[in-house]
Amino acid sequence: MIDEAVGFLGEDKPLHAIQILRRIIARDPDYTDAYLKLAEIYLGLHNYDAAENLLQDALERMPDDYRLAYALGSFYFNVGEMERAFPLLRKLTSWRNPSVHLALATIFLESDNYDEALSEVRLVLKSDAKYPDANGLLGRVYLKRKDFPNSIKYLKRELGINESSVEFRLDLATAYYMLGDLREALEEFTLLIDTDPDFYPGWFMCGKILLELGRTGESEFYLTRALSINPRSAEVLQALANLYSAIGEDEKARTIFDELAEANAIVEDDSETLERISKINRKRKRH
Repeated sequence: MIDEAVGFLGEDKPLHAIQILRRIIARDPDYTDAYLKLAEIYLGLHNYDAAENLLQDALERMPDDYRLAYALGSFYFNVGEMERAFPLLRKLTSWRNPSVHLALATIFLESDNYDEALSEVRLVLKSDAKYPDANGLLGRVYLKRKDFPNSIKYLKRELGINESSVEFRLDLATAYYMLGDLREALEEFTLLIDTDPDFYPGWFMCGKILLELGRTGESEFYLTRALSINPRSAEVLQALANLYSAIGEDEKARTIFDELAEANAIVEDDSETLERISKINRKRKRH
């Protein structure tokens, strides 16, 4: 009967497929494949509560079923509920599934546990040196540890496998910037806005780097474009104030600085700015 449900999916009749899968589960409550297929349909329909409840009920009935644990752990991971994903995925380490170790590495990274993150991602690369996202995640761990040369090494390796990854190109651009290689950083940030013209952090960082390189006219163009996309960005406003100060337009600079100070929005540390940009991008990707 599960083939019949799949057939209805091929005909774009998900509600018919749901009815069949529910009948299968009522008849055979231990049929894992039916639960997984039904959860997949719910997710495709953006009915996340139904998918979560279904997988929870199935796992309560079959607590040793690793596929159900993986499905529910992956669900929590993908919606950003890392604290709920972690115990489920942690139980599956003996399964030796690369996606489990990669998810655990991401959770460890987001909790600033860099040693554990390195261990998990290295297990993935040991089994497959080109596993999707593994080199990039290793590069991100090194970026967090401020080991910029190793970060660049692995991020470039990842982009050699998947050159379209926006998040890892952002990490690479950040690593170059933090290393002080402004021209390479500028090239990578330029590629980001070529890929997505509405990606304001790319415009902002290009403007910021151009200002540091003394190319004030070009800097103003990029910063103004960034501000048109995100008019409330404190980072962009502060960069524009620095620009106006550099070209002698002190009144404009002072006005912006006063507004930022009043809002307690002045950023003192480049790494703080870049971390905020990185989080914005990862949150955008997740949703």
